[in-house]
Amino acid sequence: MMNKYFILLLVVFYSCSQKEVMKEQPKFEEVINVYFNKWADTTIAYPYNKANYNINLENKLIHRIENAKSSVDLAVYEINLPRLVNAMIKKAAEGIDVRMVVDAKDYSEEESDVDDDHAERYTIMRLYLEKLRRGKDNKINTDDDVYMIADSPIFAVSDSAKRIEFGLPLSFDDLSFLEAKIGSKDKEGFLVVDAERKKSNSCVNLCYFSPGYQMHNKFAVVDGEWVFTGSWNFTITGLYGTENDMNAGRLKGNQQHVVEIRSNDLSAVYKQEFNEMYGTNELLPDPDNSRFHTRKKDDSIHTVFVNGIRVDVYFSPSDRPLPKIIDLVKTEADSSLFFTIFAFSDQKLVDEMKHKWEASYEDSVGEKTGFDIKGVFDSSFWNQWWSASIEMTGRKAKRESELNPNTRWKNKAPVYKEREARKLHAKTLVIDDDIVIIGSANWSVNGDKKNDENTLIIYGKKIANQFLQEMNARYKTAKWN
Repeated sequence: MMNKYFILLLVVFYSCSQKEVMKEQPKFEEVINVYFNKWADTTIAYPYNKANYNINLENKLIHRIENAKSSVDLAVYEINLPRLVNAMIKKAAEGIDVRMVVDAKDYSEEESDVDDDHAERYTIMRLYLEKLRRGKDNKINTDDDVYMIADSPIFAVSDSAKRIEFGLPLSFDDLSFLEAKIGSKDKEGFLVVDAERKKSNSCVNLCYFSPGYQMHNKFAVVDGEWVFTGSWNFTITGLYGTENDMNAGRLKGNQQHVVEIRSNDLSAVYKQEFNEMYGTNELLPDPDNSRFHTRKKDDSIHTVFVNGIRVDVYFSPSDRPLPKIIDLVKTEADSSLFFTIFAFSDQKLVDEMKHKWEASYEDSVGEKTGFDIKGVFDSSFWNQWWSASIEMTGRKAKRESELNPNTRWKNKAPVYKEREARKLHAKTLVIDDDIVIIGSANWSVNGDKKNDENTLIIYGKKIANQFLQEMNARYKTAKWN
């Protein structure tokens, strides 16, 4: 009888333990959803694997935000979409923790994703950021605020007409007046977004870093469950093209991709990166503990599995993604490389591709190996002296440098200048139809060693095939138009 009672107790204990274990497991199926805002060539799709194309990416992100149950963390290079802004304000008013990491602009950079009207767009972005900071009640430091931090301070727009247009109060009484040294310059203004503070004994007032590098991420983490990331800046030009196109729902903006991944493990990695820039895991940012750019540390997990699919994640500049990409090209690429890229200047990567293509690292030397390479470049960089497009097509560059010595390919590769309606904003490489590399980072010194970026390497044939469908559409358009 004692044995029966003992066995019964063991069964009860085991059952309770199993329930506790089950509580710790995800209550959802892990998924990787891929979305493109332009058409895709589904004739090359695997069975039941057609790409999701002509997708309104803003609608997808708003859907995730509207369904948030506890938190929304958004890393923003640029934002000027009113529906997205309003969705975030609404969610914060419902008591959801909404936090942002944003980029403070600098207009001296040579390589930038902003258009010629960047100054006006940054003004609009600052107005939207103040709306987010004020929340639904239009007041600073109340329960419905969206909290944020930047890589350098962001000040309020003083133009009365613009403030009225955006529904902002004309008085700055509830904003702090900041006098600080930003980089090497003394600046002052009414502070909308505080920033990572520089620790220096030479500052009379507060010291901050200059906005010379970019916080170039465009990702969201929702409820510690969903990661939303890719090449898409949260802007009108990035998705629609113009305000009229936006109002009509026409997707005439830049070419973009987004991946939406449901995974606790990947969400934790992205949230750790967000918190490093934010300075804390709390609701209010910590400018004294915040770290951007080269001050960040490589302290995150780099490999997770999402429903059995391996996903590697790297954050620039701390994790240095480009050497990983170069190593993959060198060791894993057996038959083909297919890329679509906005800006590509990294010499080591183009040289490794050259070796695959014609078995040589030397200028104008090599014999074709039978390895397949195809690519499409954004037209704005096609003729830049530092662009890989110059070398891959065997052209003599207008100038050279130590980083870009113009190592020309003897056998011209089938790479083309895009012929899209607007920019080709991709940063995409597919290796052997098996591995796809995506994210926010251009293949450049800035993208690897300076800017805050995120890069994903997904080891999945079906995911790679979806990207190939979209890339093939860009390739056909570039080759035949």
